[in-house]
Amino acid sequence: MRCVSTAPPPLAPIFRSDTQLQILGATYLEPDRHFAIAELVERSGRPQPTVAREVDRLVEAGLLETELRSGRRSVWANSTSPIFDELHSILLKTIGPKAVLERLFRGLRGIDRALIYGSWARRYHGEAGPLPQDVDLMVIGTGDLAEIRAGADQASRTLGRDVNVTMLSPDEWDNSQTGFVAHLKSQPVVELDVLQ
Repeated sequence: MRCVSTAPPPLAPIFRSDTQLQILGATYLEPDRHFAIAELVERSGRPQPTVAREVDRLVEAGLLETELRSGRRSVWANSTSPIFDELHSILLKTIGPKAVLERLFRGLRGIDRALIYGSWARRYHGEAGPLPQDVDLMVIGTGDLAEIRAGADQASRTLGRDVNVTMLSPDEWDNSQTGFVAHLKSQPVVELDVLQ
């Protein structure tokens, strides 16, 4: 029996490792995109040899495709795999909130920062527990609240779970004395890349 040196990821313990989850999440949530190994190294936060070995395993399993062109290896989801749709659905519901929210909120005017907090962020950072039933989103900025809520509603439909959005101005975030903000700042969060 082969020894696996890392524990399964708390967000999706059906996957062998967090590295595997991050690679599949990147490729299956953007199935039309080809990724360089360096991009997958950055997304997973793992060393290049570890990522390359995991990519080789996933190519061998028929879940990814790869090509070497001009000395650069690119990797993408095998959309012809018989389990592509099912795996895409699982990844969307487990690791998908970060990618979906980044795509929906990137470039919206008036958003200085956005982050996921609560149980989903805790699972993302490794805390054990059941799969979260909803996603808590904090938006910091002066954007249009109706537009932000519409984005959260669209994310809820895409993810198949509620996305609860809270909005604070930059001053409220920086200077608030409330217990909620203090508690939030002391908890694990997942920063979203929403600035263009």
